[in-house]
Amino acid sequence: MHFLEEYLVKEVKPALGCTEPGAIAYCVSLAVGHLQDSVERVEVITSKSVYKNGMYVYIPGTGEKGNEVAAALGVICGDSSLQLEALKPCCGESVALAREMIDSGRVTVRCDTSRTGIYIEALVKGSAHTARVVIKDHHTRVVLVERDGREIESDEGAVESRDIDFTVEDIFKAVDEMTDGEIDRIFEGINMNLEIAGYGLEKIVAPREKAEAYESGSLGYRIRKYCLAASAARMTGAPLPVMSSGGSGNQGIVATLPVVLVGMHYDKSRGEIARAVAISHLFSSYLKKKLGRTAPICGCVTAAGTGASAGIVYLLGGDRSVMERAMITVLSNTTGMMCDGAKESCALKAGLGGQEAYSCALLAIDDLGIDSAQGFIAPTLDKSIENIQLLMSRGMSEIDNTIIELLEKRR
Repeated sequence: MHFLEEYLVKEVKPALGCTEPGAIAYCVSLAVGHLQDSVERVEVITSKSVYKNGMYVYIPGTGEKGNEVAAALGVICGDSSLQLEALKPCCGESVALAREMIDSGRVTVRCDTSRTGIYIEALVKGSAHTARVVIKDHHTRVVLVERDGREIESDEGAVESRDIDFTVEDIFKAVDEMTDGEIDRIFEGINMNLEIAGYGLEKIVAPREKAEAYESGSLGYRIRKYCLAASAARMTGAPLPVMSSGGSGNQGIVATLPVVLVGMHYDKSRGEIARAVAISHLFSSYLKKKLGRTAPICGCVTAAGTGASAGIVYLLGGDRSVMERAMITVLSNTTGMMCDGAKESCALKAGLGGQEAYSCALLAIDDLGIDSAQGFIAPTLDKSIENIQLLMSRGMSEIDNTIIELLEKRR
């Protein structure tokens, strides 16, 4: 399989709602499928980042928030074959049954503060049997399936069995060799994310907008508004999927929409836009692979915004050195933005990430932005990423614990 094709299959996939509660529902529904018994109780253990991102985000089509709701719905209506869209079959009756299950104390979700990254363990108990499923490292990577304490064979998550390692050279080689099928796959995600942006613009943004008269046709403002609208729709439970990137729906939004809107604005061809979006996805993933799939800093700004800036530079005719300058400039501006869990205000960050990607691309095209060692930024992208890794491992190691403590107090 061609490198880019493999990457798109594994890392660019539809997700309904926030990926962390979606992954909880997927994990629970898998366990239910292996139980061979009626479910009496479900117990879920998650890492810090999964727990934090599921606490206060809406579950699509339910009007409900939280990890417990996701776990209960995974029992009642989850379809594991849909992976991160596992809750697609849920309806109003499902929500009522889930609430009854939660209120009766049959659902528990707790955080293991010793675990970072992606980790979900779901144990479902019946009258005579138990089943346990563990997901680790990726939102759909199943590493263990047990029934009654004995491991059983399962091909679930087989596509996630290995990481895809790639270099910057691999990125540009893959883009140069893009096939028609890969272009079609990229546009499947583009159309999906434009659709939810349109939904958000119609249902959320347009009824409140008062600034249109002052917009003056600004492409930067349009990018920000589209990213905000798509993320707001997703975070408030819109019944529409997004095409995620690297396990995150908001990152999928920021990796695609700014690049697409620039391409449309400048009448770029279908192939040019697809190649630019592929560059955006791949550089976003390049950063996430080094910084972690879930991190104390905001991925949709820092990772996806950085990748999008490279894609935009590509559309504007800049070479690799200009792309690197744009990406370093985004990192210089946005690295300190913390992730305080998934919720409605993530839409503001998504909007910022999209507009910042565009602004930094324009700066780089004009030979402006960061091109030397300044603060934690180094002269090269790779060295800058190494410095950010050091900042997170030493200076930001307690952020997730503190955020969870604050959110638990609110509960």
